[in-house]
Amino acid sequence: MDLSLEDKISALYLCADILEYPDDNFYNNIENIEKLTYQKYLSQEIALEDICSEYIWLFSINATKLKCVPYASWWIDGRMFGKTLTRIMDFYNRCGYKFDAEFLKKPADNISSMITFIAILAEEGRFDDIKEFARFLSWMDDFANSLDKQQILKSFSKL
Repeated sequence: MDLSLEDKISALYLCADILEYPDDNFYNNIENIEKLTYQKYLSQEIALEDICSEYIWLFSINATKLKCVPYASWWIDGRMFGKTLTRIMDFYNRCGYKFDAEFLKKPADNISSMITFIAILAEEGRFDDIKEFARFLSWMDDFANSLDKQQILKSFSKL
């Protein structure tokens, strides 16, 4: 399947949205990803409440068990709010973007924020910046493998 640049950018935005806390747009986003990729991700209708519970179970950071931590610094530095977070924020700034963690209620190294940033750079044709930013993505395969192992409803693992 050969997607156009526009479709690839749309897919990035959709994936970023899906990796946020699920809201009423969750099913629309899944449907749009399915249309772009010609794959079915949810084989049955699952209640949004169940999707939200799964999201919390998978991505919440708590003292008892870490599951699928969606932050680059945890995977790269071995802890939250490590040097990688600072480097990512510096990269955003160098590219002309100020990341407002308080407004967004998440750190700059959150997987959704990083995917959104890549989509923005792609829209602007800043492919050299994307290549340079890729050094912060080395953890994505480990994150995906962890996600695949921890799945409950399997709604996030295929994405």
